[in-house]
Amino acid sequence: MQNAPIRVLLADDHPLVRAGIRATLCNEPDIIVVGEAADGHEARLRTEELGPDVLLLDLNMPGPSAIDTVTYLRRRCPHVKVVILTAFDDDAYVRGLVKAGVAGYILKDEVPEAVARALHAVVEGGTWFSRPLMQRLITPSTADDGADSAADAYEPPLTGREVRILQLLVEGLTDREIGQELSLAERTVRYCLRNIYDKLHVANRTEAAYRASQINFGSSRVTD
Repeated sequence: MQNAPIRVLLADDHPLVRAGIRATLCNEPDIIVVGEAADGHEARLRTEELGPDVLLLDLNMPGPSAIDTVTYLRRRCPHVKVVILTAFDDDAYVRGLVKAGVAGYILKDEVPEAVARALHAVVEGGTWFSRPLMQRLITPSTADDGADSAADAYEPPLTGREVRILQLLVEGLTDREIGQELSLAERTVRYCLRNIYDKLHVANRTEAAYRASQINFGSSRVTD
């Protein structure tokens, strides 16, 4: 459980946007903004320098692409959660960012309170995606049909419980919240998640969410 304030680094190339986000987060007693960055290079440097809990990253900034920055930071600063804040919602790019390791993706037309909710969710071990994105993300992509068919040959089927846990994970719930939703002990949820990761050949929640976007949870995949 997070006791210390959530330390956030803001990265956006528009000063007014950064000021607005900072003002919003200042209303949250358990969130502090520890720094700002105006381009991709500065976002990397400041993240390594400050070690925030969360990097709130604009998608379209000068310098390295967001996907490259996320990939770089997942390697160099694996403890830092990266949350994208943008108006850009192209499905292919969102999927690429999920595969790279983002913990959340917030559309800029969300209510301001959504930013704080997302930050709390990812720090507590969950994921957070704007609902319109998540509804599309969990729908299998036709572009991935070939990869999904190939996966059928070696992936063990998920149980009904595992499917429900994976769906709740994709919705951004933490282990504790999943347990409350399904009337399971938190340790049981963690055990089920390890089984899910093994079956999907992934290492963490974000990769599992990405695989969920490729998998059709049909009867051929689900066991009782």
